[in-house]
Amino acid sequence: MNKYKILTLTSWVTASVFFIAGRNAEEIPNGEKIADKVYNRDDGEDSYFRIKMALIDKNGNERERTFVIKRKDYGELVKNFIRFFSPADIEGTGFLSWENEIGDDTQYLYLPELGRSRRIVSSQKNLRFVNTDYTYEDMQRRKPEKDHHRLLREEKWQNYSCYVVEYIPKEKDSSQYSKTIQWVEKSSFVPVKIEFYDKKGKRFKVFTVNRLEKIEGIWTAIDTLMYDLSEEHKTKMIILEAKYNQGLEDGIFTLRNLEDY
Repeated sequence: MNKYKILTLTSWVTASVFFIAGRNAEEIPNGEKIADKVYNRDDGEDSYFRIKMALIDKNGNERERTFVIKRKDYGELVKNFIRFFSPADIEGTGFLSWENEIGDDTQYLYLPELGRSRRIVSSQKNLRFVNTDYTYEDMQRRKPEKDHHRLLREEKWQNYSCYVVEYIPKEKDSSQYSKTIQWVEKSSFVPVKIEFYDKKGKRFKVFTVNRLEKIEGIWTAIDTLMYDLSEEHKTKMIILEAKYNQGLEDGIFTLRNLEDY
């Protein structure tokens, strides 16, 4: 089943590519088609990732974390489970999200010191996820029909040939962002760069993919960085292990499992 996966930590991405000489205009996909291909990109029926995260402040000081992400498709919907294992001050912290056909994802955060989970409500979607540079909104896929999509250009970014696509929410209150501009790698339809703009139209966050590899036939963003320009703070993630189509059990994606630590 085709899905856009969480580790690229989110549902929000598209981008830029070189014009190919002699190509007819009708051969160039429009913004809507590119966004659909990004959203429906093949990422397996389920996935498992073991990840090393580094939180980097403006002085270059780093704090490392390790965690796992598990994802499973349920028809057109997806469920995600995250568990942190180190360091000690975040060990056991967990996150669970269930996509819904209508509305935002149902999200829960489990904090071991409280011994229970709490639901993340819509008014909290713009808050930072466990002090990273991702918000709870970033932790959910965004359905293409929620945005207007416009192909701005094609260009090369780093070593990637990309489509550059502008995403603008149809309903302003449906997102914390006024728009995103996303660089989508042409052959894989993986977003390799995303610029996030605040409600005043100022660019304030940038997501980049520094290494893209095919694992078990599926394109995987191995090395990523989210940079908060206003705070001069970065969240770097490296996938240490990736597995697809493992037949993950349904019991993983339950509140009982989230709180069983």
